[in-house]
Parts: sequence; structure tokens; C-alpha cells
Amino acid sequence: MPVEIAFEKHADVHVVALRGRLDASGSPELERQLSDAIGAGHKRLLIDCSELRYVSSAGLGAFLASAKLAQSSGGSMSFAGLTQHVRSVFDMVGFFSLFEVYSTREEGLSAGGGA
Repeated sequence: MPVEIAFEKHADVHVVALRGRLDASGSPELERQLSDAIGAGHKRLLIDCSELRYVSSAGLGAFLASAKLAQSSGGSMSFAGLTQHVRSVFDMVGFFSLFEVYSTREEGLSAGGGA
């Protein structure tokens, strides 16, 4: 089953809640939706991973490509609520040095979504 993607607007932060497994089957759709959001002018993206059980290298690639697009558009992308699996993958590939990561969605929102 592909990842479920839900968008929520909070002030000037666009929250993207992910649920399930982010692998090769769902990564292109996530990248497309993030690209559309960035293209529509959403500068600050906060990716809520509190219900994301698994992320593959394809998912990581979608995150990187979307973050580069956000930065080139003058925006930013950050993460919140990493599950144990996602946290260990982020640690393994060095994402903690590339992205702001918050313990909870609320913490990310109060920080302005990584601005």
C-alpha cells in the first residue's frame, strides 16, 4: 500500500503528514505533490513523519529533490515526529546535518517550520 499524503495549512507553514510506507511505489507521487505545493508558492514545508513506518532510498531521494526545489524557490523543508525506523535511517544517511528535525509537529510549527 503506497504512502498516504495529507496537506494542512498552518499560518505560513504547509504541513505534509505522511502515513504508512514511503518506498519506490509512493515516492514519485510524494515528489509530484511537494513540487506542486512549492510551485503554488508554499515556501515552508514541515514533513510530519509521526505515522510514517518505513522510508526507502527512493523516499529519501524524493525528500532531497523536494528540499532542493524548495531552497531554489526561497523556501525550506523540515521534518517532525520521526518514528524510530525513520530516525535511524535519517541518522545513517546524514539527514540530521541537512535538515531541521523537530520532536513533534507542534515544535516544528512553533519554530516556523524550519525557516
